[in-house]
Amino acid sequence: MRMVAVGSCLSVCAAATGCLDFGGPLVADDDDPGDGDDDDTSAETSSNTTSDHRCGPTSGVVDRVIDGDTILLESGDRVRYILVDTPEITAGKNECWGTEASAYNQQLVEGHTISIEYDQECEDQYGRLLAYVSVDGMEVNRALLEGGFACILHISPNGDAKFTAYQNLENAAKQAGTGMWSACAKVTCEW
Repeated sequence: MRMVAVGSCLSVCAAATGCLDFGGPLVADDDDPGDGDDDDTSAETSSNTTSDHRCGPTSGVVDRVIDGDTILLESGDRVRYILVDTPEITAGKNECWGTEASAYNQQLVEGHTISIEYDQECEDQYGRLLAYVSVDGMEVNRALLEGGFACILHISPNGDAKFTAYQNLENAAKQAGTGMWSACAKVTCEW
C-alpha cells in the first residue's frame, strides 16, 4: 500500500530508485509552457469554464493533453489527475507505455468539455489543479487504471476516500496483464 503524506513524500521517494522523476505532483512537466513563472493560470477562466468551487473551475474544455495524467484547459488551467501516475514522456523521457497513456488520455478528453471534481487539496506546488476528471459520465482517472495505462499514486489527504477502490482497479489490471502490465518489462510508475 503506497499511502504517502505530502510532507514525507520526498523522503519516501528518495529511497526508491528513480522515484524523484516520477512526474507526479512533486515534479513539474518541463516541456509544458504553462509551468513558467509568466503563466498565471490559477484565477483565469473563460466562457468555456465555470468556477463553482473554491479550488477552481468545475468544468472546462481541454485544450491539449500534456501526458497521461496532466491536461491543459482552454482557460489556461493545468489539471493533474488525483490517484494516478502514468509513465513519463515529458522532459526528454520516453518510458514504456507513456506514449500509449498519453494517446489514450488524448482520445478521451482533448477538445471535449470535462467535469472537474476536487478533493481536499486544490493544487500541487506547481500550481496544477488536483482533480478527478470525467468526460461523458466516465471518470478518466479510473479508466486509466482499468486500462493498464497508470499506476496508483496516493498522496494523502487527496484520494483517501477512493484509495481502496482505486487500488482494487490497479490490482485487477495487473492480474489480467492489461496494458503496460504485460507490455513493459519494467513498469516505471510503480514504486
